[in-house]
Amino acid sequence: MGSNNVQNHVDDDDRFSKLPDDILLHILGKTNIMSSIRASFSSTRWRHLPSLLPHIDLSIWDFIHSNNTLTNNKVVDEAMAAMTKAARICLATPGSERVMKTASLDLCLSANYLYDIGELVCEAIDNSNVKSVELALPTTSQNYDRADMMRHANNLVCFFDAMHNLFQCTTKLVLYSARFSEFKMHQILNSCEQLQHLELNSCDTGYLSVLKIDMPNSKISYLRLASCCFEKIEFLCLPKLSVLCCESWSSIGTPLYFGYVPCLEDLSLVCCAAKYQSGLSLSELLHGSTSIKVLTLDFYGEKIWMLPEGKKLCTSFNKLTKMFIHGINVKFGLLWTIALIEKAPSLKTFGIEVWNHMCDVDTEENRRVFSKRTNPWQKRNKFKSSGHLQLERLEFVGFMAIKKHMKFIRGVMDYASSLETILLQDKDPCEPCDAVSSNLTCCPTGSMFPKNKYEQDMILDQLGIGVSCSTQIIFKT
Repeated sequence: MGSNNVQNHVDDDDRFSKLPDDILLHILGKTNIMSSIRASFSSTRWRHLPSLLPHIDLSIWDFIHSNNTLTNNKVVDEAMAAMTKAARICLATPGSERVMKTASLDLCLSANYLYDIGELVCEAIDNSNVKSVELALPTTSQNYDRADMMRHANNLVCFFDAMHNLFQCTTKLVLYSARFSEFKMHQILNSCEQLQHLELNSCDTGYLSVLKIDMPNSKISYLRLASCCFEKIEFLCLPKLSVLCCESWSSIGTPLYFGYVPCLEDLSLVCCAAKYQSGLSLSELLHGSTSIKVLTLDFYGEKIWMLPEGKKLCTSFNKLTKMFIHGINVKFGLLWTIALIEKAPSLKTFGIEVWNHMCDVDTEENRRVFSKRTNPWQKRNKFKSSGHLQLERLEFVGFMAIKKHMKFIRGVMDYASSLETILLQDKDPCEPCDAVSSNLTCCPTGSMFPKNKYEQDMILDQLGIGVSCSTQIIFKT
């Protein structure tokens, strides 16, 4: 019996050995680099395969145990040493075989082995073995002060100067916690000739400075700015930019200016406004962006940071087909959002998300940190016209079986004769809220979302959804 099992194991190995390289590479491509390398050492048949993988994904997080962080220099050095060995194996060119690769690198800038990996990639680029690079350079700390940011920026510039070929082939760049000089910021961006995807996290050229981006030859199509302390970013010329996400700006007034951005179609504005930040004019902010089709506004449950406007929004909203209003505090009404819908004649999909978190006001400290919640649009709670909305889909995250939510849905249904689908979804899970909820014994904390068929049928009856109604309502928990 034992000999039969051994024979079956050998037969299985032979079957794998007979598979062509492309199938074996497809199997390895489903795993991370470390698993691929381990598999290659288990069989001579697989030994050369890691160097033939068309895409190499080297992330420092795959080489760090879950209990460790980037704040431990010894842990980082050990992880980068292991990454260097993996890079050397994967970037090797066995015999006459040559595979044009793409590489995703998530590297720790302060590690001793950073330049070793960079030189390996640059050599592979020179040998036409790597054609494009996606590069992320995280920091070793999440709490950087001004001096740390400037020091990190200097390290980035040194790495950039030493690895110029790598940056010239970079198509995606993600930077963290760096304060550059304006000259160096422009030098890096302009030298990344193939750059298409850019993310700046807590980066700037000085607190409340103005960054002017004038790059007529740029290929950047996706840009994300998160917690960058600019007073304003002026997009004088970015001809390929199509997706822009701006999160948590520090400026008092309008954080963006649009010059020549003819391809900008998807804009997200996400901000938990501080007390010192005044309301901004959305029409002024959107001025110059004439092609926006998807607009997302997120208030993170705080005050509505845009001022009420009327016809001024019509020009900017003219081509909108999708609009999402997220982070509306649960205490606010919802009918005011109709004033935005009415300014978008081509709107097909409208989505709202209600912010209902106990965890953001569960302590006195939290109540001090969060600004006073206000909604300057609150009085605009009536339709000014009837029956002209072209909406086909309404998405409602955080729906509850309460009067103001029902009134909002009923109002949209009455004025959007083309409405085909209404998606009602429970609020997203939140562990801190669950912890707060478990400590509250004096009041009910259960969800008010209709979960069973009986409760859902009651909602349908209240909305007047019968067999003959053409609008479909979907409940999603």
